[in-house]
Amino acid sequence: MEASIIIPTYNRRDTLKRVLNRLFSQTYPKDAYEVIVIDDGSTDNTGAMVKKLSAPCSFKYLWQEKKGPAAARNYGLSEAQGEVIIFIDSDIMVGSDFIEEHLSYHKKYDRVIVRAPVIRTQNRDNPIGERMKLTDFSSAFFATGNTSVKKSFLFQAGPFDEDFKEYGWEDLEMGERLRKLDLSVKTNKRAVGYHYQKKLHLADLPRLCAKEETRGRTAVIFYKKHPTSTVKYMTQINSFFFFLDWLLSVGNLMNTSWGKKFLIYLDKNNCHLLLSFFMKIITQHSYIKGIREALKKNNKG
Repeated sequence: MEASIIIPTYNRRDTLKRVLNRLFSQTYPKDAYEVIVIDDGSTDNTGAMVKKLSAPCSFKYLWQEKKGPAAARNYGLSEAQGEVIIFIDSDIMVGSDFIEEHLSYHKKYDRVIVRAPVIRTQNRDNPIGERMKLTDFSSAFFATGNTSVKKSFLFQAGPFDEDFKEYGWEDLEMGERLRKLDLSVKTNKRAVGYHYQKKLHLADLPRLCAKEETRGRTAVIFYKKHPTSTVKYMTQINSFFFFLDWLLSVGNLMNTSWGKKFLIYLDKNNCHLLLSFFMKIITQHSYIKGIREALKKNNKG
């Protein structure tokens, strides 16, 4: 087995079906790769959907009580037979040569992490061809949305840290340990992953704020494990970003009655660009709030 594609998932049944069908339609020989889905306690009948699929390659569906993506990836790694591990998220759709492109770089280069673009799209049915935008750029050393590395290096680095039980940063923490193995990063722009994101509406704001607060809490876990200037800047745990947050949210304008009315107006009139801009400021404030709360709790402890 040359490659194992590891996909943790939670309550993404319909999108996951599209993701899997694209992985089942690869140009690479079907007996040379396997797909492993780890269901992290889904409640949307993901398992029933998976049982109806017809996989032309080796396919494993694993289920666990909800423990978070770090534990899910470790479960997948424990079952993986491939020499190269390809990580994608369960809302990342790919082209037919995706596996071929990832593996071509591992055959060409030694001791590498292969990083590939992730392009956001609202087109779940036919995402291929979506152009890359400035907001799609990422310089992460290792991010499991779309990356690959030999399994032997992952075993040298150690398992994903299961202290990360909530959303955020567990893959970048693994990246810091992989960095110490003196691996280099090669970017293959042809191994594109298309990240499905539905069009934002104001009703999504509470969920997004809660998610960013969680990411703020896990950022502090990450920084405690790797208290370097790189991680400090990456996680925005510094006075500059705290000041910027204060500056952007001064007066908490979006929580005023007129601020809420303004957001409702943007939503009803399909002013998606402006609405996204203000929602980004609000969710960023939630992220910093999560950091502050975690730091305060740690100081008390």
